[in-house]
Amino acid sequence: MRKLMTVFAVLVILSVSGTGHPVETKLPVPKSGAAPAAPAADVFLRFSKHEGISRIVFETADESFIKNTTVTSERNQIKVLFPSNLNLKAQGNPDMETSLKGNLYTITVNSPFRIKVLKLSSPPRLSVDIMAAAKDEGRKPAAVEATGPAITPNIRVVLDPGHGGYEVGIVSGDLREKDLTFSLARSVEAALLKKNKTVFLTRKADQFLSITDRAIFANQKAPDVFISLHLSMTDNFVIYISAAEPASPDAAGELYGLMSRQRRYADKSKALAEGLGNVLKEELKRDIILRKMDLPLLASVGAASVMVELPVTVASDQSVKTKITESLLKGIASYAGQ
Repeated sequence: MRKLMTVFAVLVILSVSGTGHPVETKLPVPKSGAAPAAPAADVFLRFSKHEGISRIVFETADESFIKNTTVTSERNQIKVLFPSNLNLKAQGNPDMETSLKGNLYTITVNSPFRIKVLKLSSPPRLSVDIMAAAKDEGRKPAAVEATGPAITPNIRVVLDPGHGGYEVGIVSGDLREKDLTFSLARSVEAALLKKNKTVFLTRKADQFLSITDRAIFANQKAPDVFISLHLSMTDNFVIYISAAEPASPDAAGELYGLMSRQRRYADKSKALAEGLGNVLKEELKRDIILRKMDLPLLASVGAASVMVELPVTVASDQSVKTKITESLLKGIASYAGQ
């Protein structure tokens, strides 16, 4: 039987022109086996330098993207090979020569160096620490890639001692919430300063501040972490995050409003709350409750933000206060990647 070969042309009649003739459009026939190109991943680059360590951090929403990224060093170059092409959005410029070609990011270092590579989660990110090295140990291949703690050297923290002034808060005998939260905030502040971190307190004395005052102060300091400290009469340890949902692509306009700043940081606030909760649970051997709530202060801060509520009886115990201080430090470090 004779084989018939027929070539199909797909014609679609879209409309009829003014002359009465049909307007025809030929639809392209896709090539066999062709697959649509995967969208490039959005990757945010941050650079910082502290005590002789240059740190470059690549952050994205896709944990598998970071997991499949490799880092090697060769002579005077560090090469970061991503699993696919990316949209790199830099926040600050490294003080060394860098280039991006396709999915390969290259860092050129003009002096002996050694590197430390960390892959972290919450949020997914890759941290590359570049340190000066003696001539005989520099420019060796980066053989170790580890998942472990690392902290952004210039991380900025705002601590908010609840209440103040005529707003006393909870009163239990001689204990007043405004005094205990301030004392705890000062303790955490001192510990952070010892680690050369940048920290601010919304109030530095027994003074009243409105929620708006606190939010404006916090946003002016452009923190990475915001923690508001409060007490309760219950025995519960509770960490609150804003009930604001992550911003949708069509919500860009409302992000500039004070009360909706938290939308961009909803996922980071959740990660901060989980990090703090895990450390507090381990250190204090107590269950930690994580809650979402419509709290105007948290909703107004443009940073990873939580409210930590502690039992008043616990916060007044000096030994427990020390453990809480250490737990908050470890929780912040866990979130920031230390």
